[in-house]
Amino acid sequence: MDIKYKNETKLLGLYLTEDVKWDVHINQVCNMLNKNYYVLRSLKSVTSLNTLRNVYFANFHSHLSYGILFWGSDPKSKEVFKIQKKAVRLICSVNRRSSCRELFKSLNILPVPCVYIMETVCYIKSNNKGLKQNSAIHYYKTSHRLDFQTQFCRTNLLKKSVNNLGTKLYNRIPNYIKNLEDLNPFKKQVKALLLQQSYSIEEYLSYV
Repeated sequence: MDIKYKNETKLLGLYLTEDVKWDVHINQVCNMLNKNYYVLRSLKSVTSLNTLRNVYFANFHSHLSYGILFWGSDPKSKEVFKIQKKAVRLICSVNRRSSCRELFKSLNILPVPCVYIMETVCYIKSNNKGLKQNSAIHYYKTSHRLDFQTQFCRTNLLKKSVNNLGTKLYNRIPNYIKNLEDLNPFKKQVKALLLQQSYSIEEYLSYV
């Protein structure tokens, strides 16, 4: 029996391609989110805002956040963010031209870029055995002593890898949050920080 060659495959819910790009997977995420958007839309007139928000987390956010650790830094992830903003505007009953920044805060929902940041810094927090902190090199009590060292990367693929970009994102977290040992309080503080100060990866890296 002949085995047909395919340049993509699905593994654990993620669509992987031979060119190591996430276009196929993100397209699948967008298709799923659009379907769930219409679920939210059909419930809009018959349920409360709080119930609608719960439905969002159960049927929308779960698909949006799955595997985002891998594809969240891809430029095409902006397409996912557009659909998320459309859903947030629907929940809050505002028109399509309204800014969503304050709406995300009022609903206590993280924007797609912030979901990626959250997942990535939590990964680094829990899986940093191969990383070295500045405090391991010198004993000076500098403001960056809890930062992890980053490696020089020659390719964009490595620059956007979880370990490299994740380390940069983690290093921007204030020390009072880095000092939290338990993951749950850490996540809570990071989410509060992201809701108040960030709307994109670039804004996070420049502001925090």
